[in-house]
Amino acid sequence: MDRTNAPVESITTLLSVVEYLEQADKAGVTEIADSVGVSKSTVHNHLTTLRERGYVVNEDGRYRLGLRFLRIGETARMQTDLFEIARPQIESLVEGLDVVGNLSAEEHGEGVYLYRSRGSDDVRFSTRAGERHDLHCTATGKSILAHASSDRLETLLESMDLVGYTENTITEREKLLDELKRVRDRGVAFDEEEYGPGLRCVGVPVFGSDDAVIGAISLSGPAADMKGEWYRETLRERLLVTKNRIEVNLRDY
Repeated sequence: MDRTNAPVESITTLLSVVEYLEQADKAGVTEIADSVGVSKSTVHNHLTTLRERGYVVNEDGRYRLGLRFLRIGETARMQTDLFEIARPQIESLVEGLDVVGNLSAEEHGEGVYLYRSRGSDDVRFSTRAGERHDLHCTATGKSILAHASSDRLETLLESMDLVGYTENTITEREKLLDELKRVRDRGVAFDEEEYGPGLRCVGVPVFGSDDAVIGAISLSGPAADMKGEWYRETLRERLLVTKNRIEVNLRDY
């Protein structure tokens, strides 16, 4: 990720306030100031400006993000053809299945979920779009890494920390490179409880009209269900069919 040598301090603080509100849901001035590490007056000034512009709401002295952010997020998501074309395909893919379908792209060295859809109400884990995830330990992330150009892969690897989330996470560069070769050879990536215990995922890359990887799709579910031929073959084949439909439609879009 590119980093500036001269960050604008006021903007950095403003974004820290917004990011804190995102994860805190609601918070007061003192709580935000303590967490961000600036004075209460500075936080109050930022919150006042954000409230006047419609980006936060003050509810009895506690602040939350305003719905104006919804339009910005949707605008950002709509700027990629991949989302528009893949969304209905993901919905069809997961229909009637106890899984979550994921559409992900890489940005600033991280995976970002553009769209997530539950196949049934039996699967209850988060399906929030916009969530970011590491590339080295997810099926979509490994699919993207495995098919990135050699220069882009090197850049991504240099910026990655290879954090170990579980005992199954690959945290060594050479082992990750070996895994990426296996992903390229078989055309599919598996997350074997590498990002979170009790969760497995299978994913495939999506290529644009210039044959460059532009994202990935995957199916996630409880490890107790994601096993055997169902996990290794059936879901893989369904993903490959969906991938083909997305890529054909991208070429004609």
